[in-house]
Amino acid sequence: MLFDQEQIRELRQLFKDRLHLRLGEFNDRSLPERLRLMLEELGPTYVKLGQVVSSRTDLLPPDWIAELKKLHDAVPPFPYEQVRQTFIEDLGAPPEILFAEFDPVPVAAASIGQVHRARLLNGQPVVVKVQRPGIHDVINADIEMISRLARLVEARTAIGRKAGLRDIVAEFALSLNEEMDYHNEATNADALRHNLRKAPRIHVPYIHWDKVTTRILTMEAVEGIKIDDMEALKAAGVDLKLLAEDMIKSIFQQLLIDGFFHADPHPGNLFVIPETNTLVFIDLGMTGRLLPEQCEQISKIVRALVDRDSKEIVRLMLLVGVPYQNVDEKALRRAVDRMIGRYLNASLSSISFSQLVSDVLKVVFEHGIRLPGEFSLGVKVLLQAEGIAFQLNPDIQIVDVATMIWRQVALKRLDPRYWLDRGSDDAHEAIRMIDSVSHSSEAILKQIEKGALKVGVDLTDLDMDQIFIITNRMTGSLVLVGMLIGSALAMGVSPNQSWNFIPLLGVIGFIASMALGGSLVWMVFIDLLRGRKRRKKE
Repeated sequence: MLFDQEQIRELRQLFKDRLHLRLGEFNDRSLPERLRLMLEELGPTYVKLGQVVSSRTDLLPPDWIAELKKLHDAVPPFPYEQVRQTFIEDLGAPPEILFAEFDPVPVAAASIGQVHRARLLNGQPVVVKVQRPGIHDVINADIEMISRLARLVEARTAIGRKAGLRDIVAEFALSLNEEMDYHNEATNADALRHNLRKAPRIHVPYIHWDKVTTRILTMEAVEGIKIDDMEALKAAGVDLKLLAEDMIKSIFQQLLIDGFFHADPHPGNLFVIPETNTLVFIDLGMTGRLLPEQCEQISKIVRALVDRDSKEIVRLMLLVGVPYQNVDEKALRRAVDRMIGRYLNASLSSISFSQLVSDVLKVVFEHGIRLPGEFSLGVKVLLQAEGIAFQLNPDIQIVDVATMIWRQVALKRLDPRYWLDRGSDDAHEAIRMIDSVSHSSEAILKQIEKGALKVGVDLTDLDMDQIFIITNRMTGSLVLVGMLIGSALAMGVSPNQSWNFIPLLGVIGFIASMALGGSLVWMVFIDLLRGRKRRKKE
């Protein structure tokens, strides 16, 4: 039972007393469904967090992912008077002055904002998104509580540390704060439209920047059919095969070429203009970004997956990921080999490419490598897009589309301008590093001249027993050196110059020093063997 375990009894009581959750109503439901219902009742921040976590196919089993994808944050609309007040505060005038028409009844309402239909003074139809008053304070308070909970879970549980829970929450908080500023969504829409400008049947609504603020977003109104309304699409004569291919091509282009992608392409955010067979992307509040080198790495991973090259897959995962424990590369490669082996008997055209990628990420995580969040977000986007594409055209060959896009990436690298840009970037980076090394060296030399240079030693990985052993070894070595020097001096004393037994003591001391030295070397050798065995076990 999710809330009956002893280790989270206090958390259960907290939710029950302070958040007024009716936990008893969840008893006859599955654990994933109980979690989804709880997140929906907790409010918009928790719904958004659940949606983000649902992208981590490497951390959660399929039934949990499927349930979290059902999360929705539909809430009652807020009054028109509050909409009007937001316009006056942000744009200096009410909607009835700024627009020829403005429908006071919203067409959609969610936790962060709601959408109204309107017409500009020139008669052009638009949609206007208005943010819910006071939502910033609510979300900031929720994020603070979630951050505290993440620190607690990561400190006390192994899965929390493996998953890097605090990093996930920090990334989520940053993404949500960006989504709260409608300037960011407007900029994202312009960027995606620019990147996909050469795709003949892809469109992103235009932004009317004169009516955009942090809390208000005005964009072109698009009349279309939801991409999952199969009956309406067929009745309108839409070419479903062409639509499926266009969508998958656009997603792969965003992930492998542009490095900027729509992070939530669910059916509610995809419309089709039937007259032109055009796919429309809306709601650019949540987007993902990949660095150029990350796009290149993903394209190589795609190629390795198509070729079923486990050695290259492991090499790339080690390059891209961050180990959270010691990684046994041979064991990881064997696991990837076994996993890919399950796909060998199937033709490439029948393979779920996104599922193959998801399975690889799970194996990699289980063997101690945590991948960056943007990679998992990209996989989630691919899963969503592939599901819609198969619904439109069950015969679509996702692998063939991926291969085609990968070839475009390869051809791009043959362009001299690509290498000229790369060479320019590398030259700038080299100059920056030279300047950095020069400044750092100068600073160190100045500290040495002033006698102010300090060297810190990090002993966080050593326990007290290890420190005690090291101290004993060093002390024994110093005593041994002193004995050897003293014995050598005593052996060189002539019996005529001192007592007769002094040279004899020197010989005895020298033999004892040799014996002690041999035992010390043997103990060091034993320590090395133990260290190797311990590393192999880890």
